[in-house]
Amino acid sequence: QHLTEHQLRDGIMQKAHRGRPLSREQKVRNGRLAKVRYVVEQSFGTLHRKFRYARATYFGLTKVRAQSHLKAMCVNLLKAANRLSVPVAA
Repeated sequence: QHLTEHQLRDGIMQKAHRGRPLSREQKVRNGRLAKVRYVVEQSFGTLHRKFRYARATYFGLTKVRAQSHLKAMCVNLLKAANRLSVPVAA
């Protein structure tokens, strides 16, 4: 209901259970979701690996949100530098 109200789609992968394997359509859907998930997980991996973003350093929603946005900007700048093939020491 919440998804339809906000014009969103379900992006959760489906899981097989004992005695009930996934159908061909479910496997195809999971494969498509895996491609998107891979791209998103790479960004979070970069945040964790290069910018030590395992948990928030500050208290308070405003400060934590600001820290998250700044680190996300850093990831985007690093991606841009890599696309331009500029050596970056990060």
